[in-house]
Amino acid sequence: MNKNEKNSPSDMQVKAIGVVYDALRQLDADGQQRVTDCVSKILNLAAPAAVSAPKRNIQDEEAEIVEEKPARQNDTDSHGAAEDGLEGISPIAQKWIRRSGLDAAKLSSVFSLGVDEIDLVAKSVPGKSVRARMLNVALLKGIASYLSGGVARINLAQLKGACTHYDAFDENNFYKHLKDFAPELSGNKETGYTLTARGFTDATSLIKQMTEKQK
Repeated sequence: MNKNEKNSPSDMQVKAIGVVYDALRQLDADGQQRVTDCVSKILNLAAPAAVSAPKRNIQDEEAEIVEEKPARQNDTDSHGAAEDGLEGISPIAQKWIRRSGLDAAKLSSVFSLGVDEIDLVAKSVPGKSVRARMLNVALLKGIASYLSGGVARINLAQLKGACTHYDAFDENNFYKHLKDFAPELSGNKETGYTLTARGFTDATSLIKQMTEKQK
């Protein structure tokens, strides 16, 4: 190996790295940073810190401001809800009501709006058979829970009680019917039952049917 090869730029870089490493490894992290910053300034190099943190743009900062001010947004939503007669209903359910074209005044004949825990209060539930009424009761109870807390979930005791009230309880076939309702209700008797996407669609149609004749 000749002298030029021994002193090639790559060899010199390797040696420089070794010297710098040996000098820095005996310092703590703060000392290492101060030395590298100082050397970078002397040699007019880009500061290492410039690549450690990505630049933030105006859109990112505006997004954070929106996220940090939920109270102001909630105030606006509450004001709109009061005007629409939806005050006391969960925000997510309010959106569903508006999107579905349902009327709060008419909904009050089916659900106990305006109370802390919204429930099914319709005088009767449609259905030509006990099985059909049982499904409709389950759908409506799920929506009542959705209106109240934003989750369309009902437990077994609630469902049994409502079915009994609306002449929709078939003791011998109750659990069989629940299994048959799997497309509309997901879950089990231990965890409770939640409306599926199809359940929401069917519940919306049912509610419109129950309220469309009201003036």
